[in-house]
Amino acid sequence: MDTASGKSQDLQGDDENSKDQDIISNLTIWVDSYGEVKYNMDWQDGETGIFALSKIFYELVHNGYAEMILSKMREQCVLNNTELEFDSFVKLIHYHDVENDEEDVSKENEFKNKPFISPDKSAYTI
Repeated sequence: MDTASGKSQDLQGDDENSKDQDIISNLTIWVDSYGEVKYNMDWQDGETGIFALSKIFYELVHNGYAEMILSKMREQCVLNNTELEFDSFVKLIHYHDVENDEEDVSKENEFKNKPFISPDKSAYTI
């Protein structure tokens, strides 16, 4: 992936057929060095490209694709013996959810300043 993490989760890479297919549309999401979430998307001209891009958003928003990605990621982390790191990752997702929920301050206090520790990694503190 990048030099910051050194970790890559190419969960679709095991599909030999996907390597030979043309990409009709894509959506790339990343976090820059300032912590801002950025995105880039590209699609083929015409109806086919627009349809393919809409399919990406449908899968993400309405068809549980994010949950499927997390499930595959968890499976890979179990295989790589990095399950504690995955659990910390999921806790951080919940932290971001709580951080944006202004009505539920008690949940925010539950996560604030708690370290997420993996035995072989440094502490992840929010």
